[in-house]
Amino acid sequence: MPSLARTAALSAFLVLLAAIPASSLGSGPTARASTRTCHLSYHQQTHLGTTYVLSLRVRVTKCRDGRRIVKAFHKCRKEHHHRAGKCHHRVFGYRCSERRFNKSRLSYDSKVRCRKGGRRVWHTYTQNT
Repeated sequence: MPSLARTAALSAFLVLLAAIPASSLGSGPTARASTRTCHLSYHQQTHLGTTYVLSLRVRVTKCRDGRRIVKAFHKCRKEHHHRAGKCHHRVFGYRCSERRFNKSRLSYDSKVRCRKGGRRVWHTYTQNT
């Protein structure tokens, strides 16, 4: 009988051990910078320099700084009129690249990526022409 009790206890222990997720066994911290999605009020979506800013994400910077960069990017885009309204200048030291899609006679959507060292700001927007 004692060997049956030991076998049952060992089986119960193995079942509990299998139920513990691998992440809680001390796999160590991940070395990834946190990316955060910034909430934009309706007023912010419509007053950052384009028709609508649909989304904003930042890494290693604040959402407030991300909004500032978005607004400056669109100001640059409108002032310089380079290649159909694209900004090819640095904005607060950030280098930005843009990819447009869903193009029509009336509007287009665009994804913009800005980077400065390890800092990143991504946003998508819609521009009505």
